[in-house]
Amino acid sequence: MQYFFYLSTFIFIGFQIIYTIIPLFASKVKPLNIDLSEKTISVLVPAYNEELTIKNCIDAMEGLNYSNYEVIIINDGSKDQTMSKLTELLDLTLSEREADGKLSYAAIKGMYHSEKYDNIFVIDKFNGGKADSLNAGIDCAKSDIVITLDADSMLEINSLKYVNQYFHDDEVIALGGTVKIVQGAEKKDGVILDKFTGKGIIKSQVISYIHGFYCRKLTQSAFNSIVVISGAFGAFYKSILVDVNGFRSTVGEDIDITLKIHEYIKENNLNKKLVYAPEAVCYTECPENITNFYKQRIRWQKAYVDCILIYWSKLSRKFSFGVSIFFAIDGFVLGTLTAFTTIFYLIQAIFLGTNLTQLIILMSSVLLINALQIGVSLILCKKYGSNYSLKDYIHMFVFSQFELLTYRNLLLYMNIVGTFKYFDNDEGWGFVERKGVSSIS
Repeated sequence: MQYFFYLSTFIFIGFQIIYTIIPLFASKVKPLNIDLSEKTISVLVPAYNEELTIKNCIDAMEGLNYSNYEVIIINDGSKDQTMSKLTELLDLTLSEREADGKLSYAAIKGMYHSEKYDNIFVIDKFNGGKADSLNAGIDCAKSDIVITLDADSMLEINSLKYVNQYFHDDEVIALGGTVKIVQGAEKKDGVILDKFTGKGIIKSQVISYIHGFYCRKLTQSAFNSIVVISGAFGAFYKSILVDVNGFRSTVGEDIDITLKIHEYIKENNLNKKLVYAPEAVCYTECPENITNFYKQRIRWQKAYVDCILIYWSKLSRKFSFGVSIFFAIDGFVLGTLTAFTTIFYLIQAIFLGTNLTQLIILMSSVLLINALQIGVSLILCKKYGSNYSLKDYIHMFVFSQFELLTYRNLLLYMNIVGTFKYFDNDEGWGFVERKGVSSIS
């Protein structure tokens, strides 16, 4: 166990150096080209018990700087007043649109069209889960590009313009945008102002998202090795989604679809890539208490374990070298196995008095690397248009060092619990309570 800990620590430091250096060279802000022709886009919004958040999502759609798009909201047998809220907000009438019949999903009860917004449609279907809802949306979409968006997510005004711009590169077949935390953000004179405020659990997630996107996603994108396109904001060619038979009904449909596309590229020897588009931004509501944070992170860990079990034996044959390395080593070995070895090592050091010198050296190294990496991510956050104040940036940097020793250690525990709880065989929505009080509209 101890030798594995030393080896994993060495590999961990190597990956962190990569995540610190590569983003500085890979970060090239794309100026918005407003003269490009607009590809057709369908924005899919699966919704289950989202009566409190769906209005914010719809309001954000209304102000988008794009004309050639439609929105399809999929009500997945909600038990609350989601469907009634949609009827009230959108003034729904029955639509004659028909599905393509190329994907499988739970039966559709009705297809509706908004009398208020000509480009918004609603699918009312029997409950089947998030992946099932997305498949229904794909099958009914009439556009070349499909965007998957969580019901509590709100698109920034130019997000579709940037998605369109990236897809004008013939090699791009899928992309993930930047997801920001909406708590603390506010719109003033048409400009979204970011503020680092709120509870510690919210601040921790703000830091985590900034680091995760501007360091990790940028690095993985540079190697065409993105492991997961976030379900909160991803974009794909519809034809590719159909070719890979859509989303699999699983606890982690976003990881799974990303890996299925990588597998499809390798199998068909295509010169295609999945990229990260940092300029395309959406805002999402994050959990505001430990209970809901726990539910969300347990679900994420269960999703990773599920895909490890499905794809592990295929890695060397069905995936590129880069995808295999980032998924197996960075994701599984460093993200899951080291949670167990780290806890074991800490118990030895604290309660048995062994390895104390090594622990101090290790913790000092981790603190230094974390400081450098957070510094890089905050620089890139500013570079890509976030307008936090200088005081907020300083506050974020200082808080990140505290967060490393508190909330980050809590994630070790959640990774361990999530690994065991995967075998509960619960593949439902994993509903996390939302308040719907924060908005950029």
